[in-house]
Amino acid sequence: MKTPFRKRRDTAQLSDASSAQEVHADDPFFFGEEADTGEQPVVEAVPAQAPQPAQSQVGGLSDSGLLIDMRNIVKTYNVGEPSELTVLHGVDFRAAHGEFVSIVGPSGGGKSTLMNIIGMLDRPTEGAYAFNGEPVYAKSDQELAAYRSHNIGFIFQNFNLIGRMDALQNVAMPMMYAGVDRKQREARAEELLGMMGMGDRIHHNPNELSGGQKQRVAIARALANDPDLLLADEPTGALDSKTGRLVMDLFHQLHDELGKAIVFITHNPLLAEETQRIVEIIDGRIDAVRTPSGQRATEEA
Repeated sequence: MKTPFRKRRDTAQLSDASSAQEVHADDPFFFGEEADTGEQPVVEAVPAQAPQPAQSQVGGLSDSGLLIDMRNIVKTYNVGEPSELTVLHGVDFRAAHGEFVSIVGPSGGGKSTLMNIIGMLDRPTEGAYAFNGEPVYAKSDQELAAYRSHNIGFIFQNFNLIGRMDALQNVAMPMMYAGVDRKQREARAEELLGMMGMGDRIHHNPNELSGGQKQRVAIARALANDPDLLLADEPTGALDSKTGRLVMDLFHQLHDELGKAIVFITHNPLLAEETQRIVEIIDGRIDAVRTPSGQRATEEA
């Protein structure tokens, strides 16, 4: 899949672009040039005889000790077209190993786009991103897909279960793609469904399950390859308050007992307050980062 990494430029700009590309040829974190805003860029094209700034940034990312380290992330769609739209404007986002972080903000603010880039489902137009110290977008699409499947588990608002497969096979599927043999992956899937309280529903198809049961199957599937990160996009959004409370308690259990890092995208401010850190994104920019109360919401009547 061909993905644009840099904005289109006219012929007069090509020589400058080539120089910048040569300067950053050995920088696996670099994703293109800063827009010419008149301000000092975060990642700048430096003269060939003085490469230290670019190298120091690479070292900072790879040696930061963070699980997620994203710097100056820009995402622009339809680059060079009349419909060009920049959704993320120089976003910095970081998360430590085992941290429970929530991302909040209004619809259209860039939460889903940021989630897709964190989850390696999309590539940034500009900026730097390291996952567990690795420059993930230096990998090919095929390498990236394999890396993603082993390191990130996804949980979506609408579950994204395969309707023709029962719960056991839905949970086993990521392990099949990871090359795990059938007997081992089905045993692991059954174990995970038991952890989710779904041991008596392993052979039920999605249309035979309630919303809460579907989400528990989806969480079990996200855990299939024992990833470092759980990336949850509005996981309680399609559930009633009682079922949403049960699902949120499962996330706390995974965080507290298994030490999983969780990035939790939500519109629910009460659930965000239960996490360790809240990141608010508005109009494609980080508007605020704060420590929440940590108090768990009670079930609504």
